[in-house]
Amino acid sequence: MDFRIIEPQIFPKEDIIAGLTERNQHLFPDGFSFGSTEYFDVETTTKHRQILAEVLKTTPKDFAYLKQTHSDIVHIVNRNYQTKEGDALVTTIKGKILVVKIADCAGILLYDPVRKVASAVHSGWRGSSKKIVQKSITTMEKHYKCRPEDILVWVSPLASAERYEVGEEVAKLFPKTTERRENGKYYFDNRKEIQNQLLEVGILEQNIEISTECTISNINLHSYRRDKEKSGRMACFIGIKN
Repeated sequence: MDFRIIEPQIFPKEDIIAGLTERNQHLFPDGFSFGSTEYFDVETTTKHRQILAEVLKTTPKDFAYLKQTHSDIVHIVNRNYQTKEGDALVTTIKGKILVVKIADCAGILLYDPVRKVASAVHSGWRGSSKKIVQKSITTMEKHYKCRPEDILVWVSPLASAERYEVGEEVAKLFPKTTERRENGKYYFDNRKEIQNQLLEVGILEQNIEISTECTISNINLHSYRRDKEKSGRMACFIGIKN
């Protein structure tokens, strides 16, 4: 099956399986969606999760995901993990695939090759305002003695600064990464905001890979801003191999 996934280059492929699902409209006319929406019902997304599991040579029960709420809540995934509300996952369990669902927000994948700890984070402007990626790194430090300088990071395609229009109330939250243009409108650079937050907590610049793709512009990717209720959800995933 010609199932298309964007793969990070920063992680050691012998240790890690990671990526972001594309819409794959050549296989699914309405697009592939890992998350249920108004347009993609539970039956459809259950089938799609099964297909992704087959592509990744795993099973749906090995996926760990969240009821995402644009929060700063981080959960540790053990062998008995059940879906919880939150927006970030951390694990050391081999074979577990951590998944966050995105459609303009950033998916952030982290891996410490020294301590063998993986994390998946969902961060739109709300998550970035709450510094959820920093809290995920703090969780890795606290529970597994990870050091920021060892952690490798991939930031997925997301709504780019060129297209990510926000209101003044959001712009005020990000004075360093929001621009007011000649048209009087504000545009938020979540990509830059996340990079700044990573560097603030000691992640090394050479250990950060950031996609330049814009979800709004790239029709091979889901975008809620572009497609509204017809948008599906991409799976941004990472797992430590058995």
